[in-house]
Amino acid sequence: MKFEIVGSGALGLLFGSKLAASGQGVRFWTRTAEQAELLVQKGIVLQEGEGSSPAVIAVSAAHPLQDAARLARPDGHADWVMLVTKQRHIYSSLVKELQPLLGPKTHILCFQNGVGHLEYLSASFPATPIYAAITTEGAKRPFPWQVIRSGQGTTTIGMAEQIGESADLYSKNAAEKLIDALNMAGFYALLSKHIDREIYRKLLINAVINPLTAIWRIPNGELLDSAERRALLKQLCDEAAAIYTARGIPFEGDAYELVAEICRLTASNTSSMLKDVLQGTPTEIDYINGRLAEMAKQAGVSAPGHELLWRLVRGLHK
Repeated sequence: MKFEIVGSGALGLLFGSKLAASGQGVRFWTRTAEQAELLVQKGIVLQEGEGSSPAVIAVSAAHPLQDAARLARPDGHADWVMLVTKQRHIYSSLVKELQPLLGPKTHILCFQNGVGHLEYLSASFPATPIYAAITTEGAKRPFPWQVIRSGQGTTTIGMAEQIGESADLYSKNAAEKLIDALNMAGFYALLSKHIDREIYRKLLINAVINPLTAIWRIPNGELLDSAERRALLKQLCDEAAAIYTARGIPFEGDAYELVAEICRLTASNTSSMLKDVLQGTPTEIDYINGRLAEMAKQAGVSAPGHELLWRLVRGLHK
């Protein structure tokens, strides 16, 4: 299969390097020419965990995304464009840059944390099947050419129900082949007929854990370290559950127990939002708590905790 990896952060390098190492045809697309040159010169240094022996994965092609229009793929369009950028980068200029990568049988696979981008991309590319990926894979990128996998997770893939109630036979076969390719590359991947439920499940988790860790500058596990913190977690979970009920969004199980279990399982992890805050880069708060606050307003539900967190994290940057 042929893949275009758009976004060469930690997850982009992880998925792209392992797919390339398994024999798939992979091109990387970066924000800067400097990173593209480094990837071709050095390859990708992949470590399967801290302290493990590194493997160098050769990179046959890497380019800045703005050059996509003049770099047609010699072997034809890719089967999948894997969009592994931050959600805040998905706007009109990115859509224009993606267009040359799309052929009549290309699919887009989105790895973003929030909500709203799938509808935007579907409207921008009405002839292209749009799939969502929810992954618990963890990775960090110490250097632009190095990625360290922090432990194997699960990657769930499906076509969002609000965009396409069902996929045609070709798209279903393409999705099954994608799952096979990911599993052969060393991931644990599976298809879901209800990816929307997974999307909103992850949205709730991120809306509780990410902003609190970003404001308090703590790893995930420390959110459970005091009664005051646990009470705020429960308030945020209850608010999100009420929003989902009012909007008719299915959610199984107890939201607080789910979030607390994630905090325990990822106790030492630094959330992506905290990383953004520490690096001084904009966060995805608008697409997580901001979107929940908007949903609450539309449904006539009170969500003061999520509204406050949205404004507090926005206020961390000018």
